[in-house]
Amino acid sequence: MLIKKNFSLKKFNTFGINVYARFFVEVKSIEDFQKSFDIYPYISKLFLGNGSNILFLKNYYPGLVIKMGIKGKKVIKENENQAIVKAYAGENWNEFVNWTIQKGLSGLENLSFIPGTVGAAPIQNIGAYGVEVKDTLIKVEAYEIDNRKIREFTREECKLQYRYSFFKHYKNKFLILSVFFLLRKKYKQLNTSYVEIQKELENMNIKTPTIHNLRKAIFNIRQRKIPNPKKIGNAGSFFTNPIVGVLNFKKLKHQYPTITGYRISNHKIKLSANSLIENIGWKEKKIGNVGIYKKKPVILVNYGKATGMEIYSFSEKITKNIKKKFGIPLSREVNVIQ
Repeated sequence: MLIKKNFSLKKFNTFGINVYARFFVEVKSIEDFQKSFDIYPYISKLFLGNGSNILFLKNYYPGLVIKMGIKGKKVIKENENQAIVKAYAGENWNEFVNWTIQKGLSGLENLSFIPGTVGAAPIQNIGAYGVEVKDTLIKVEAYEIDNRKIREFTREECKLQYRYSFFKHYKNKFLILSVFFLLRKKYKQLNTSYVEIQKELENMNIKTPTIHNLRKAIFNIRQRKIPNPKKIGNAGSFFTNPIVGVLNFKKLKHQYPTITGYRISNHKIKLSANSLIENIGWKEKKIGNVGIYKKKPVILVNYGKATGMEIYSFSEKITKNIKKKFGIPLSREVNVIQ
């Protein structure tokens, strides 16, 4: 285990901000993780996956950055209909999803090509195209930092909701070590409810899609809509879609017809943050080195030299304008590091 000093995190955050860590270590075992606490017991610590959902406000982190590098994945139990798989937190999420698909296991295909690690997935309860991690998650193994013990959390104990979990509420109290999923071996129908996916499958001339077809369709959509962070810095969706009551949505829709939303229950509508941002006139807006991605307004981009504070200030202007015009709070999906 090698602890580095004054280490640049530019390649470890997808906004491409050149922030330095006082100390940096990549842990590849529980023993490494515990040893890093023994060496630096009192300084602040930041746990890092692939840095795809993080925004540093300052150019220096004064503590220890611990990058989760514990990897491994396997089928631990199966029958003719389903399988339980375990993946360690340091595994690349998209590579893990592809591994399940290659094994003929269904359940995660709609979550293909989401950046990040397996360990980060339950924290945000990541989701896409009508599927969320909570739909297949069974349990999580996590390291309780204060007690320095490994604990198990069931799906219910994780309290998974839209872009929220128990672990997001208790930041830096737990480090996720591994995640267990229940996946299907046999499937009669895949989740292709989103219009974008239906259109893409039509373009591919696929009438009865397999999990491989669905993954390919999602790849095509994401290639068109989401910028490559290796070419232009971004963290994917910067904001979450706000949830409002049906009556509130009807009032907003009457006043602002271009706003869109999706029913998630009998009483709740998930508003499109994209449509809200466009409605305040911020489509493709740019201030200095920060801007809104032209194909998806919910994505903020770094044109090369933006600081974390510049990106944050840009986002503040958006949230204040939306609050003023619609009376709706717009929450950030990214994890802001002070």
